[in-house]
Amino acid sequence: MFKKGFTYIELLITLAIIGVLFVPVMQLFSHSLYATGDSQDLITATNLATWEMEKVKNLAYTKAQLKEMGSAIYPPEGEEPLKMNNANWRIERRIVNESEPLRVEVAVYRDGYPAEPLVTLVTLIEDMSWKEIKPVR
Repeated sequence: MFKKGFTYIELLITLAIIGVLFVPVMQLFSHSLYATGDSQDLITATNLATWEMEKVKNLAYTKAQLKEMGSAIYPPEGEEPLKMNNANWRIERRIVNESEPLRVEVAVYRDGYPAEPLVTLVTLIEDMSWKEIKPVR
């Protein structure tokens, strides 16, 4: 009498529906891979900038010593860049001599030294000195 199973039309409609739903899912997957890579770059750049800024702050230099130390790029231009997370990185430390209090900027660049940094951190340095220290009673 009746055969059990799917007809050719039913199979074609099912495949068409699956095909229509497959495209947005693949676009979502592609976007999530891009966003994950972007996040990884931002985290790496932020950690490198924080590392350099902590290095500057922990030197405990006076403003005059920091001005004398001046701006620098790490690693220097002639050397290979840092290799982390499948990317090349350079860190630039800028001392803004004209500012009061002294402004220190750390910028991190991906893949060499392009025009725009991925992350920039800024801090202000002020000499701390006390003329008289009294014990607390």
